[in-house]
Amino acid sequence: MNSRLLRVVRTVIRADSDPARQILFANLMEAQPVVRLVYGVHLRLRGTWAGAVLVSCYGLAALLTIAPARNRRARVIVLAKHQNARRQVARIVSWLGAAECGWVRTGPGTLINGSILAGVALCLSRRRLSRTVRVMGGIDRRHGFLVSCRAAGAIAWYGRAMAMLSADRPGAVLVSSDSNPEEVGFDGAARALGIPRVFVSHAYPTPLSPPLDFSLSILEGEAAVNARRRKGPIRGEVILAGIEGESGALDASRFSRARPTIGIFTPKAIAWPALIAAIDDCRQHFGASRIIMRWHPSMLQAPHLASHVDDCTGVVESPRTATLEEVTRQCDWVVADENSNVHLQVLKLGTPTVAVSGLGLYPKSHADQYGFAANGIVYPPVRSIRDVQSAALAEFFSGSWATRFRQYDASYLRPPEEVAAEVRDAILRLVEDAVSREHFR
Repeated sequence: MNSRLLRVVRTVIRADSDPARQILFANLMEAQPVVRLVYGVHLRLRGTWAGAVLVSCYGLAALLTIAPARNRRARVIVLAKHQNARRQVARIVSWLGAAECGWVRTGPGTLINGSILAGVALCLSRRRLSRTVRVMGGIDRRHGFLVSCRAAGAIAWYGRAMAMLSADRPGAVLVSSDSNPEEVGFDGAARALGIPRVFVSHAYPTPLSPPLDFSLSILEGEAAVNARRRKGPIRGEVILAGIEGESGALDASRFSRARPTIGIFTPKAIAWPALIAAIDDCRQHFGASRIIMRWHPSMLQAPHLASHVDDCTGVVESPRTATLEEVTRQCDWVVADENSNVHLQVLKLGTPTVAVSGLGLYPKSHADQYGFAANGIVYPPVRSIRDVQSAALAEFFSGSWATRFRQYDASYLRPPEEVAAEVRDAILRLVEDAVSREHFR
């Protein structure tokens, strides 16, 4: 395994060894019988050649469902697998212009576009199948099913991206994750080929995030820069684009409105007893006229509310197609897990939030993992929202709160067209320099 691919695999192993990822995987198994079945088979085969083949098949499945962008002449090739990441990438694409960008295609629908032949040819031409299985066997024995499958996916993405990017030679690639197998493999291939790499953050770094190492990194604010520096030296240029969405001055008085409409914005994996308690508090303590549920866009388990909540009167589930801003505009204030980035987006719109501990299935070691409460951006997390007093909330969001918030959102109360122009110019400079170098090779 070459050093660049080894770096890709190590990054994924470290990220997916996080206990929080293991909890999410347990949630996925609970929701998906097929995953439970495969995992059960793996338990019997782990440590054998057959077990290594099984986890390698995960990578092969990924390989066969990756296809080049339809606009193969685009100067910027973009990849974002999950919805939150796709939303951030789409924001940058809108600033660059659709003609400049080509989206890598993924999923079963790509099979009809020749990805099967391309994937099989890649395996056969490089004669690396047996070697890959041996590597996967070693990872599987040491790290287990989840990590080995994710590593296999990263290897698949690296190999497929090497073929696509070698053929098309774009001016830059754009991703929105530094730890997911798809983006890490894709970015690793671009790095190996000397193609400039642009990163736009879709979440604040966690304790297991790798050091920031891209040609250009688009971050939310100075707080994100400082958090990244604590991981190690930042390589490449950094530009601050803030958080998505419109800005509005925070109105803490919304929390004390009579008969409020309260939003509950759930995490990816829900602790149902905590969610039920939050719903009860909204009704009984705050007299909510409506409770609007916004399910996490990347939930692993179908949210069958009626099977957990006996009385759903007044509880409205927002359409999965509704944007965060559309849902937030309907709410007087919002409840979310303490480890959710959604607080920043809601606060930017001028809507107060309350952070609830234990709303998501995260280990206690991950409490306030982004430091939002510790740094005075989010009101300190509570076990029960009935513990929050309107006067205390108003005091928290008064004074220098807006100044503190600008450290997390460099675009707060700035004209959005200014931010868009700065980011667009920075990316196009990078692309044009790369195209010039390629021309004179």
